[in-house]
Amino acid sequence: MSAPSKRSRRPAQESLRPGWMLNSILFCALLASIGACYVWLGAKYRDQEVKIARDLREIRDIEARIDEKKMLISRCLAPEALRARAERAGLGLKPIDIGPRGRLVRLADPLVGAEHPFAVQVFAGNPKP
Repeated sequence: MSAPSKRSRRPAQESLRPGWMLNSILFCALLASIGACYVWLGAKYRDQEVKIARDLREIRDIEARIDEKKMLISRCLAPEALRARAERAGLGLKPIDIGPRGRLVRLADPLVGAEHPFAVQVFAGNPKP
């Protein structure tokens, strides 16, 4: 019988096995990819934050312009401004006293037809002579 071959055996803790090294490399790659994703998401978050701040600033500017236009319209529609513009236009308009509460008068609908002396018949966009 042959003698058993004597190979030097090292304990498993002392040897560097390929599986252990591969697991370490994969773990480091996983950590690096998680870190890269974290940095990328942080950059996206900052970009969104800047965009939201810019949009809010633009909304405030638009609201301020709307308020300015409303003030201008209310000044133009004030009774004093309307009277002054009517006098400058020289139309000869006379003021109507509507009283403290105002009044609403319903006028009769105008008569339009062939029997009316001022009725003008229109055919295809051209007045009939």
